Amino acid sequence: MYCPSCGEEVSDDSAYCSRCGESLDGGTSVSSGWDTEGVGAGDAGTRVGDSGDTTMGALTHLIALVTWILGPLVVYIVTEDGFVKENSRNALNWQIAFTVYSIISAFLILIVIGVLFLVVLGILNLVFCVIAAVKASDGETWEYPFTPDLV
Repeated sequence: MYCPSCGEEVSDDSAYCSRCGESLDGGTSVSSGWDTEGVGAGDAGTRVGDSGDTTMGALTHLIALVTWILGPLVVYIVTEDGFVKENSRNALNWQIAFTVYSIISAFLILIVIGVLFLVVLGILNLVFCVIAAVKASDGETWEYPFTPDLV
């Protein structure tokens, strides 16, 4: 699939173009802060200014590290911006999946392997949230691996 605004190739399940921030479902566009005029395939573009949208999108993922599900849930409910809502939805889905995985690991502690799973899950939570925050600050939405769409 290609973005109707800039022609960038995007995956079929993307809601926004990672280059220009255009909504792919016919809604409103989201400014990613990148100037894409005259940018050919493979060019990086130039930064034209900081967008509060990308900052809030990045903060949503980092807030999840401290507030668990509550931070992304509040952002999801309060925001009207599509880009921030998409990022908070992804963070919320990950935190729900992370909770389910942690509960399963807690039960597996009875057969000792759960301790290893809990340690790995804690590290994955930190790494995934940081990756998602960096991607959001660049104007991209990143879907966490091993995470079903629940919200």
